[in-house]
Amino acid sequence: MKTYFRLLSFAKPIEKFAIPYVIATLLSILFGTLNLALLSPLFETLLNKKGAKTESLTDKAASAFNVLGTFRKFVNDSILLNGPDKTLQYVCIVIVISVLLSNLFRYISQRYMEDLRVHTLLNFRKRVFDNVMNLHVGFFNNERKGDIISKVASDVQVVQFTVTNTLQVVFKEPVTLIVYIVLLFNISAKLTFFSLLVIPISAFIISKIVKRLKQQAKESHESFAKMIGFLDESLSGIKIIKAFNASERVKNKFNQENIFYSNLMRKMVRRQQLGSPVSEFLGVLMISIIVWYGGT
Repeated sequence: MKTYFRLLSFAKPIEKFAIPYVIATLLSILFGTLNLALLSPLFETLLNKKGAKTESLTDKAASAFNVLGTFRKFVNDSILLNGPDKTLQYVCIVIVISVLLSNLFRYISQRYMEDLRVHTLLNFRKRVFDNVMNLHVGFFNNERKGDIISKVASDVQVVQFTVTNTLQVVFKEPVTLIVYIVLLFNISAKLTFFSLLVIPISAFIISKIVKRLKQQAKESHESFAKMIGFLDESLSGIKIIKAFNASERVKNKFNQENIFYSNLMRKMVRRQQLGSPVSEFLGVLMISIIVWYGGT
């Protein structure tokens, strides 16, 4: 945790980015939740045309002291006064505005997060390069140039993404989860409890894929650093390589590392591409199980 806060110091002044990000994220989550909640009145407006059904819906709305209940009451009152067709227009307009605001605030929050990423990367890379320049000359006798170049060029960016992504995970994801759980409990506590028992199964499978991706990412950075170091050494000693006619040996050595790195990246890409279909399939499977359970 101390290391993380040290890394977070490179984002100063973080409040310049964090406060607008938090506000925009909260508004995005709010309207995103409304998008889901407002679908129920939309389908009820489409499917219910009779006065008897409308009265039952009005009773349900009157007992719900929340935004969804208020919107239900508005829908039912509008059906009685203006008819289903006119009410459907009103419902569609409200949903379109809600979706527009949700995506607008999500875009604003992402912009501030990207500004924070660039700002953090700027300060972090400058500090790393300054530290390299201040190191004793003896340090470079035991370190490969490729490792140093890789750390300044790519590893810094990986650390920077880790810092900013952690902010998103710590703040955005828990808030989103809490809001959706509250909404689900408001709809059906029984189905929500069942969902909380079923969903961890898919989360466990996806976590295994992510864990393996992290290991492969570490191996790929090490392999890339070796290639950069080997390239630097080859260019620095090109005259010696030519003098001893060792070009083919150097080519073969570089090609072996290049093949290893390419195969590793291929495996990483395949596993990354596997994540989306697997998560989508598991999501549909979990929803199907929940719907089946709720219908029985």
